[in-house]
Order: sequence, then C-alpha cells, then structure tokens
Amino acid sequence: MKKRIILLALLLLLAGCSEAPAADVAVGEDRAQEQEVMDASLVETQARPLTQTEILSAYNRAVTAYGWFDLSPLPCTQEIKTVDGWLYQKVDYPGIEDLADLRAYLRVVFSEELTERLLEQGDHPVYRDVDGVLYAAAGVGREKDSDKGSVDVEIAQETENTYSVEVSVELLDVSHSTVVGVECYSFPYEFVDGSWVFTDFQLVN
Repeated sequence: MKKRIILLALLLLLAGCSEAPAADVAVGEDRAQEQEVMDASLVETQARPLTQTEILSAYNRAVTAYGWFDLSPLPCTQEIKTVDGWLYQKVDYPGIEDLADLRAYLRVVFSEELTERLLEQGDHPVYRDVDGVLYAAAGVGREKDSDKGSVDVEIAQETENTYSVEVSVELLDVSHSTVVGVECYSFPYEFVDGSWVFTDFQLVN
C-alpha cells in the first residue's frame, strides 16, 4: 500500500513539473506578441527615410489634387443643380462620392490646415454635398500659365521629419519661345500626426 502511495505521489509530482514549462512558453509567447504590437505601433508613429521616387510621386499627386481647385474641378456629369444661386455639377469620380471622401483623399496628400483651406465653405465653395452627393461648382477653373515653361523638381532633406521640395519653373518671353528667367518655390513635405503631407502648396504654372 505504501509503495502505491509513494508511486502515486511521484506521478503527481512529475505531472506538475511537466506542466510548468508549458506555462512558461505561453507567457513567453504572450510577451513576444505584446512586443510585436509595441514595435508595430512604434513604426507607425516614427518617420522613416523616404526615397526621392516616393517624394516625387507625392508631389505629382499634390499637383493633381490641387489642380481640382485651381485649374479644373473633378470630372462631372451633365446633371446640374442650383444652390444659393450658383450652378453645381454632379461629380463623377470613382471613390469620391461625397465631401467626406474628398476630404479623406486630400488628407493623404495635404495637412489638415491646408485641406480645410481648400474646402473652406464660403458663399461659393468649389465643392459641396447636395442630397449627400458631391457636386462641383460649374464654370470654375483656368488655363495653365502660358508665360511659364519647363518645371524642374529637386528634393532636399531638412530634418528627420521634414523634406523640402524645391521647384523651379522657366519664365518665357511674349513669344513663349525664349526663357527670360526662373521662378522658384519651396514646398515643405513633413511628417505630421503619423503621415507625410505637404503643409504648404500651390501650382507653379
């Protein structure tokens, strides 16, 4: 009887010992997963170095988006509505169905302040929602400046969180064939609230 009791005690002891490493492994896995989450969060909140290709691509997107306000609105249908005495056409652009969609797109390219300046709701905003659908002001826009020629873009890193996009554009004479000067612009491309955005921008031609 004593032998059976001793044998049973040994078996229980061995079983308890065999479970301990499994618990340690589980704790270790939890800690590793927690560290991975922390590392991922750190990546999202810290600026990483950008390539010139990435910044040039962002500049081209900014030119296009800014042009929707300064040159010509987003593509529209022939559907027209009058709002406060102004004519608006229904926007026809995949992925941008209302003002919230447009704001979200612009925030990928521009800072919040610059985005809101573009979308400012005055008496005659370029874009507005009508019955929950995005409309653009009819008849707005301009032609590109014919007195300006080729554009050159260079990238300079200012700090860990800031690049400068240096843009120069040729100034042409009245014949539009001879370069008589150069006009220069500098646009800051900064890491703000977890995203790379332009904090100042305009079209150069």
